[in-house]
Amino acid sequence: MISAVGAIAGEVLTRHLLSEVKISGWTRTNYSGQPVSLTGGVEAAAGLVFGNLLHARCAGTDAPGLARAMAAVVASVSAAAAGYVDDHLEDRFPARGKGYAGHLGALREGRLTSGVVKMGAVGAGSLIAGMLGRKRPAESLVDAALIALSANVANLLDLRPGRARKFLMAASLAPALAGSQTARICGVVATTGLREDLQGKKMLGDLGANALGAQLGVVLTELGLPVKLGLLALLAGLNAASEKVSFSAIIESTPGLRELDALGRS
Repeated sequence: MISAVGAIAGEVLTRHLLSEVKISGWTRTNYSGQPVSLTGGVEAAAGLVFGNLLHARCAGTDAPGLARAMAAVVASVSAAAAGYVDDHLEDRFPARGKGYAGHLGALREGRLTSGVVKMGAVGAGSLIAGMLGRKRPAESLVDAALIALSANVANLLDLRPGRARKFLMAASLAPALAGSQTARICGVVATTGLREDLQGKKMLGDLGANALGAQLGVVLTELGLPVKLGLLALLAGLNAASEKVSFSAIIESTPGLRELDALGRS
């Protein structure tokens, strides 16, 4: 519980600090044509770092707990850094792409995109995080894939106010109630910035969505192997489906999902 409180404190403190300084280049136009700040992602990433480091500190001699905390630090920080590249440095690359096919297609032609760099950074961070659990090599690879794919799914959902945060809150709820500290950190960080996200004032951006998604991925690595394999298939399917279909179109045309998605939105 202390780590969750630390996560909230880290997010709130960062929000206060950002309100005291003027930074340029952090405003984007959202789906409705309104300006929205990307600083919500910085606040979320800071909350994750605070919470995970406090979790590591409190773990003490609990080796599994310490390993999970450090895996969460590595996964969320590397995903946040990768997201920053895509959010702010995309124009500095020789090519652009959309989706896996677009980015990898450009790479095959010898042109580097920010998305390829992001995939590499998230993949590397996920692999290191997966190995920290000191499990069998095959299971470590499953864990790494869960973290990387979860990071991207969260990013794919960050297209409407509050959508990604709601998903992360819902996905982390059961593990949090079962005692997972990494899940509690994920849930409280997603919840703390929900109001401004729903109001369309701030959004996670790639930086925040990737970081929170990677944190959720670490939560999933705590489950049993059969469950992890099922979730891996689900996440892989969602990532593959995103190349062909619009999640927004599906959500907005599905009764129940449509109302949940719009709940609380200004």
